[in-house]
Amino acid sequence: MAKIIFIFPFILVHFLTIVSKNAFCSYTPISNYPVNNQIPFGIDTVNFIFHDDFEDKNLSRWKQTSDWEVSASEKISGGFSLKHSAKATSGSSSVFHSAGADLNDFDVEWSFNLKNGNWDPSTSNRFWFYLSADTIRTDLINGWAVGVNISGSSDLLEIWRFKNGKADTLIVQSDLDWNASTLATIKAKRTARGVWMLNYQKSGEALSQEFSGTDPMVFNLRNTGLYFNYTPTRSGQLWIDDISVTRQPSGLFIQKLTLINSHCLSLTFNRPVNPGSLHAGNFKMNDENNLNIPITQVLPSPGYDRSIHITFGKVDGIELVLSVSGVSDFSGKMMKSDTRTFSYSFSPEVGSILINEILFNPFSGGVDFVELVNVSENAIPINRLKLAARNEMQALKQINALTTENRYLKPGQFLTCTKNPAIIAAQYFSHDPESFCFMKSLPSFPDDAGTVVLLNDSLEILDEFSYSAKMHSPFLVDENGVSLERISLKKPTSERSNWASAAASVGFATPGLLNSQAISETEIQDEILPEPKAFSPNGDGYNDQLSINFRLNKPGYIANVRIFDAVGRPVKYLVKNQSLAQEGSWLWNGDSNDGQRLTIGVYIILVEVFDQTGNTKTFKKICTLTDRLE
Repeated sequence: MAKIIFIFPFILVHFLTIVSKNAFCSYTPISNYPVNNQIPFGIDTVNFIFHDDFEDKNLSRWKQTSDWEVSASEKISGGFSLKHSAKATSGSSSVFHSAGADLNDFDVEWSFNLKNGNWDPSTSNRFWFYLSADTIRTDLINGWAVGVNISGSSDLLEIWRFKNGKADTLIVQSDLDWNASTLATIKAKRTARGVWMLNYQKSGEALSQEFSGTDPMVFNLRNTGLYFNYTPTRSGQLWIDDISVTRQPSGLFIQKLTLINSHCLSLTFNRPVNPGSLHAGNFKMNDENNLNIPITQVLPSPGYDRSIHITFGKVDGIELVLSVSGVSDFSGKMMKSDTRTFSYSFSPEVGSILINEILFNPFSGGVDFVELVNVSENAIPINRLKLAARNEMQALKQINALTTENRYLKPGQFLTCTKNPAIIAAQYFSHDPESFCFMKSLPSFPDDAGTVVLLNDSLEILDEFSYSAKMHSPFLVDENGVSLERISLKKPTSERSNWASAAASVGFATPGLLNSQAISETEIQDEILPEPKAFSPNGDGYNDQLSINFRLNKPGYIANVRIFDAVGRPVKYLVKNQSLAQEGSWLWNGDSNDGQRLTIGVYIILVEVFDQTGNTKTFKKICTLTDRLE
């Protein structure tokens, strides 16, 4: 036992010596380390994904090395650097090394030294470093690259997203204008949240400021490497050295918010969430009017430890804001407070929105319109709706999106879809300008018969109406400019008896307003009410007209209104065979049929209404025509 105790200190000293040499030696071929080799870094750990300083002169793990060599000629640091071969003629050369990391779970950082020869970059002599590439085929790469003249139009150091081998989107632009014989250390970082950071340090100069940008796209990180596009005179004049790719565990954050239904949403995090940190008090929700929406329950999602379900109360708004704080992972690390804004709207479903009115035979110089109504309890995104027609074989044709705007139709609201809202507003006095939806192209709806089809963005049919000019009232003298209105929202769209001509009393159409032929949900007693009972049409601005207000038990009546003097002689035919809404009014200014002002006295108003089945109702009312006393 004593021998063992005596020998142990020597073993310990020898072990520490080995460790110290490995820790402090100037050269260690880290490229041979396993991918998950960990080095302490604060409270977290940094993992080397890949590192090569080319001091071992070994390119066996690199791919496509025919145009590249490890060289001591004009090296960047140490004894050797990776250099483009002078034997390469012209065109493009690339070299890759495998490197893998989950960009959803880790923050990844790239660092390297890069140098060009005594030449200024151009569209024919440019270079970039693929930070992340899902393949080594440069014509197919999806990922990101940092370099010069990537798009062929700028010598500034930039980070670009690549898609299908082409520079697709500029993510970060620095202020480094790369010139001849430039040597710089470049550092780029991407957080798991999609935030990119870039800085550089030119040889002999101070570290630059940090430049940043955001890209929510995620591609597979499988390779990293260098690309050089060159002319013959620039061949062999590009160097790279001290390439390092590391990853660090990211903090806990929200990756995705999904609205499940009208009272529940799901949050997906980048790592498992500690259920003990899920308290309703850690979550707050408001609408665009800053009204609080109560959070009733927060629970882990069944079978998935990275997701939680949040249940909430009644919502009246459309744009909601969710604030989250105090949530932690299983290590106890708490996420940074986060705020997410989202739309409280759902993909339109069958029965959520209906066709409510259609004008298919407009006035001369007019345009068609289709009115929709939201009968659901939720706001509906208008940009997810389409209108179409059907051809002779009943196949869909002329499928047109309503709009590309971020606009929502609230419960109970109407939407008037047309190519020219201004014409509709000018031709109909009963309209709501706020309801108009300008469509670049509206399906063509024939004057005699046709079909209106309402679809969502998945081309699912939400509602459909086959109309005919024969559905108009037989009492109409002229059908031009008269819309067909839906009578009941509860009866099927396809039921022909559920449609009627818009009333003449409202101007033959009601775009954006309650239909003149809509049935009231409450029982209404017939009523004819002249106001005021005594009127004086003398132009003094006080009681100059008589308003004969009507409320009937249903819409669709045809009316005749005549005025008689006190001895029963007819003096004015005020309304003749006019189709009516359920409520409305007529105005009389005290004139006779020939336009002459009548004398002061008592007059009798006779109102006769009848429907298409022959039912007739008669009302008699009295009014007094008077004048100002001198």
